[in-house]
Amino acid sequence: MKTAEAQMSSKAAKPRVAPWLVAVIIAVVSGGLIWFVVDNVGHWKDRFVPRKLRTIDAESIYASGQIDRHLIRQVLVDHHIRTIVCLSADDPDDPDAVAEKEIAGELGIERFVDPLSGDGTGDIQSYADAITQIVQAQRQGRVVLVHCTSGVQRSGGATFFYRVLIEHWDADAAVQEMIHNGFKTRSNSTLIPYLNSHISEAAALLAQRGVIDHIPSPLPQIHHE
Repeated sequence: MKTAEAQMSSKAAKPRVAPWLVAVIIAVVSGGLIWFVVDNVGHWKDRFVPRKLRTIDAESIYASGQIDRHLIRQVLVDHHIRTIVCLSADDPDDPDAVAEKEIAGELGIERFVDPLSGDGTGDIQSYADAITQIVQAQRQGRVVLVHCTSGVQRSGGATFFYRVLIEHWDADAAVQEMIHNGFKTRSNSTLIPYLNSHISEAAALLAQRGVIDHIPSPLPQIHHE
């Protein structure tokens, strides 16, 4: 049986955690939790809301990011999509891209892949192909979904070329639409110069294919960002 003195010594020997250390631990854990939530909230949202899905032309053309594999079938059916124009290369390790390809095949939806860089630049041929595919689908009465991964850079570039070369929008108005849909020049300073410098080539390719009647003169140029 321990004496009172031994019990007191035992209690005195127990280590105590300094309050400041507890505060630091709580702050680190809280910070990590906040970082995790902020970093993943977009992914959680994509599970329930199709990423950046929007109307380009009512009941004719839609644009989006890569739609979650749990939503893609219903989106394609609900919007009567008959043509998909994908602006990012197929990634066999991306379950959403794999599901889209498989479901499109099951539903008899034609699907084109015109890969571009993540910042929306790349081979102008891919943009010309995409616009050609969109216009041909329209002429055949097929509803189109054009998409990339984020739904901002590449799909924004394709929408820009469609607006100014097919629908004859003012170039600055087309860029304002891009900005409205999430494009930010401070995080992507290369896309606007690319669009300005490649619009002549894009117009020439579309004219050669009979997608447009003539090359606009003067060519649309972006003056304000």
